[in-house]
Amino acid sequence: MGRKRIAVLMASIDREYQQDFAAGLVSAGAKYDIDICIFNSQGHMNVDVSTSETGESRIYDLVGLSDFDGFISMPATMGNDMALNKLFEVLKPLKGKPHVSIDVVQEGAVAILFDDRISVEEMTEHLIVEHGARRIAFVSGPLDSNVAKNRVDACRHVMRKHGLALSDDLIFDGKWTRVGGRAAAEKIIAMGGELPDAVMCGNDDMALSMIECFNENGIRVPQDLAVTGFDALRESVMRGLTTICRPVDRSARKAIDILNSWIDGIVPTEKTVTLSTIPIFGDTCGCVQSIEHIDEKLRALGTERWNLETILTRVSMFSGTMAGVGDEEEARKKIRDFILGWDIRELYLCVDPAVCREAPLRSNDQSFPDQMLLLYGSRNGKEYEPYFFPVSDLTPSLHDIRKNPSCLVFCPLYYRGRSFGYVAMDLGNGTGSALYPVLMLLNGTLMSLYLQMNIKRSVSTIERMANHDIMTGLLNRRGYMQLAPAMLQQAREEGKVFVLLSGDMNHMKDINDHFGHLAGDEAICRMGRALQIVSRQGMIPVHISGDEFIAYGLADSERKAEEIIPLVNSELKRINEEDPWLCDISASLGVYAAVPAEGDSIDSFMTRADRAMYEEKNRYKYGRRKGDFDELLNKSKSPEP
Repeated sequence: MGRKRIAVLMASIDREYQQDFAAGLVSAGAKYDIDICIFNSQGHMNVDVSTSETGESRIYDLVGLSDFDGFISMPATMGNDMALNKLFEVLKPLKGKPHVSIDVVQEGAVAILFDDRISVEEMTEHLIVEHGARRIAFVSGPLDSNVAKNRVDACRHVMRKHGLALSDDLIFDGKWTRVGGRAAAEKIIAMGGELPDAVMCGNDDMALSMIECFNENGIRVPQDLAVTGFDALRESVMRGLTTICRPVDRSARKAIDILNSWIDGIVPTEKTVTLSTIPIFGDTCGCVQSIEHIDEKLRALGTERWNLETILTRVSMFSGTMAGVGDEEEARKKIRDFILGWDIRELYLCVDPAVCREAPLRSNDQSFPDQMLLLYGSRNGKEYEPYFFPVSDLTPSLHDIRKNPSCLVFCPLYYRGRSFGYVAMDLGNGTGSALYPVLMLLNGTLMSLYLQMNIKRSVSTIERMANHDIMTGLLNRRGYMQLAPAMLQQAREEGKVFVLLSGDMNHMKDINDHFGHLAGDEAICRMGRALQIVSRQGMIPVHISGDEFIAYGLADSERKAEEIIPLVNSELKRINEEDPWLCDISASLGVYAAVPAEGDSIDSFMTRADRAMYEEKNRYKYGRRKGDFDELLNKSKSPEP
């Protein structure tokens, strides 16, 4: 029996909240021996400059291709509507499967919610009773969000209880971002007059940026006004922010508990699980902060700072070399050095084969191809050779026999609308605050490969256009002069028979005069199609010019070469009978075949083949077939007006 496998759909795993949730997933996955696949888009929460929303949300297309036993979704983390809509689109056909939704109630899922209301009410009560706040402002996320509405309503409820009112003029949409928090602070300052006694913020990012803006304008916190946040980020606790802590890692463990039982057939009776939140009182409201919270966050912050310094060093070391790779082998070497230097335990770079190999180019709006190329893969020191695998397998490691379960993060790789593939990596040094630099370096590598491949495609196209006839698609004179001498030399060195067929179409002047030059072009194309029959004999057809054709190649013997002319004539007859045209097409053909002597050249073979062809041409003109065109014309179709 394989391990149970759970898919987690979230955004912005580089954010602290999501990191803490992922840490809870890892511990619960190890407890129950469950493989966990986290499908992550950079939802651009708190990022002012977005990349491609289409490219990011495409990662969720992978979820429907695998036979997962259960799902966890985090709609509240999605940073844009496209990602949110994509999430719901992917989840829609999965109704009936075990599914836990975090923070948002969804049909058919068990929802794990946080009782924000109690903590927000307690925080509001604390500001009013302990610090004498009477005039309170609230900086929220978008008010069309239930999470934002509930927090504002909780504050308003407590203020009413104390005979106070939360004025609509003091409710601001901070968009959950630091930029939005600063904008709200600037609006409060611009109002003039008396400042609020306190500003409650819907998250820590908005609160921290407000404090910075107030300080820059000579407004002291908490002396002139108190500021509170929500989320208990490490930076917030270290800076003494009064905030509210959600048991995020506990919610992840609870989600896995529910899914593990549900997958085993124990369907949950409760469709909602509510976890309480905890206020943490600190300097920004005028309280003395608890030392236990500081110690815990200090350790985490120290680790994060060390990781950030390592990230910056690694980025500067590899950014130039990885973005300038010239071929697939060089890319693998650079990625190997990068992975070893970063100490990433497990990583799989899964790319669209068209990025670096000859494969059909896909349109920009298409998702991942059915077959992916593992460009580079490593797990605990073991390296995988490049190979193709079905996209439904996701990565090779999920099908390996492993002692311990894995937790892999899947992220999209793309440039603008062009999907390159995705990377799957262990939840460790490569994720968290390091994730975005990792993705940018890998994207740079794939962009370089993609450009190199496009250059090769362009060169190949140009060479084909230069060496092939645009009308018939056959090799032209230039291509023939470039390629045929090498085959002649091969025949000379190996003692093989070199064959050259010369052909000249019959009645071309009559066709042009009677039917027009467009019909003459069609006659030439029909001759070109017929001559392609020689490729069955290993020969290469060529359109030299006008109504002149040749074919060249190697034959086992001169006797075998003699079969070429009957083969072409037979194909012409077949085309004339099966696809009747204005008149039948025919050609005078001559062939010369011999093992090349030291002085023989392409021109000498051409001269002898032409001589044989003209002998046939003369027989055609002056022999028993003189006047054949009149006969053909009499039985031909009338030309269309």
